[in-house]
Amino acid sequence: MEATKKYVRRTAEQRLADLEKQQAEILERQRAAIAKIEEEKKKLMQSPSSRKKNLEQEKRFARAASTLAPDWDFRHYIAAIEKVLADSADAADLSVRGESLLKEHGEARRGRRPKNG
Repeated sequence: MEATKKYVRRTAEQRLADLEKQQAEILERQRAAIAKIEEEKKKLMQSPSSRKKNLEQEKRFARAASTLAPDWDFRHYIAAIEKVLADSADAADLSVRGESLLKEHGEARRGRRPKNG
């Protein structure tokens, strides 16, 4: 005699628990993948070429800031940033305006520079 396996109908609670378990597994895999991507980004940002590019951007910012507001220091910049964020300005417009200002004021002056000291 062959024993036939009886089909057991799962309850809605069991199916729901399985779905939640499956969702948790997928979320965990996504977290692991995102962490891996973040690690790759971190490694790329620490590469010599990226550091050089970031240093150049910082120099451009410093030149433009000292040209536009020569008597300001870091406290003024932070207060200005906070004020603009409070006014909820459009980030895209600010980015375009900032890029044009960096192009205008952030470029290094050409030619010889006098030695200080």
